[in-house]
Amino acid sequence: MDPVERMRSAGKRLAEPVDSMAQTVAKRATELVVDSLDINAVLDRIDVNKLLNQVDVNQLLNQVDVNQLLDRVDVERLLARVDVNELTERVDVNALVDRTELKTVLARSSTTVITQGIDLVRSQAVGLDDFMARWVNRILRRKRAPAVGPPRLISLPAEP
Repeated sequence: MDPVERMRSAGKRLAEPVDSMAQTVAKRATELVVDSLDINAVLDRIDVNKLLNQVDVNQLLNQVDVNQLLDRVDVERLLARVDVNELTERVDVNALVDRTELKTVLARSSTTVITQGIDLVRSQAVGLDDFMARWVNRILRRKRAPAVGPPRLISLPAEP
């Protein structure tokens, strides 16, 4: 038997246990080094901006459950922080009115109100006219009020 062959065979038998032992030692050494490190010192050396530039924000946001996030929001507390007066001061009412048909609606409604007002005045005037006619007829001692309106334009045939 070749003496070199014997060494190769022994090397093969020892290689696997030695490799396993080396990995175990390396793992344990890494754990010891990490345990002994001051984490704050490590974090101070990390460029957070450079790290964040490597993060795909869209992919991260796709993993966020917005409904679950909103369930955690205290809406009452959020609304308590809103300054309604400041918010309304920011509203451009003229621009808002220009974007709507509010002017047309106001014009129509004011026209309707004016028309109804004129109709009311007319009906009151007719009622006042009737009232005055009754009093004049009483004062003049008329039995029946004269016909109101134009005379008949078509004469009816006489009854047989």
